[in-house]
Amino acid sequence: MTPKQIDLVQIRKMASKKEKENWRFRQFLKGSEGLDIDRCVAAITERVWAGIDCTTCANCCRELQPTFSEEDISRVARRLGMDRQQFINTYLQKTQNGESNPWETRTTPCPFLKGNLCSIYEDRPGDCSDYPHLYKSDFISRTWATIERTFTCPIVYEVMEELKKSLRSEWQAYNRQ
Repeated sequence: MTPKQIDLVQIRKMASKKEKENWRFRQFLKGSEGLDIDRCVAAITERVWAGIDCTTCANCCRELQPTFSEEDISRVARRLGMDRQQFINTYLQKTQNGESNPWETRTTPCPFLKGNLCSIYEDRPGDCSDYPHLYKSDFISRTWATIERTFTCPIVYEVMEELKKSLRSEWQAYNRQ
């Protein structure tokens, strides 16, 4: 499959146009007992991801500040030949609500982005390796953040649109209420 060309300006415009609909869809999902949403999202994500090459985009690395766990800090600092404190002082700041990941990059774009590639890819933080968080279980509980990601990530935008299509009959019934 040939990867899709990504027009980030167009994705942002389309996400903005679909925002109200996505919030309504979120309400539908919250009440969608009996539907295996996680399985559906995983299958759609696999299909969509196969058609989009993240290295032609890297928008997440340009616009978001990844968070770092203590383990992430140790691993990346080692990779860069720095001690933990030097790494923190150079690249990180405390997050506002950092439970498991109390640190984030100081800047956007990410300081480890070189062109469209991650210079620490093999040791990148878990926040990055899990992005855009579509394979995690309990998708419904994360729809708030997912809707926000439709503006940044073409994969998330496409997954949301395909999810609405795959649940069209249930979604239409909900909209008639």
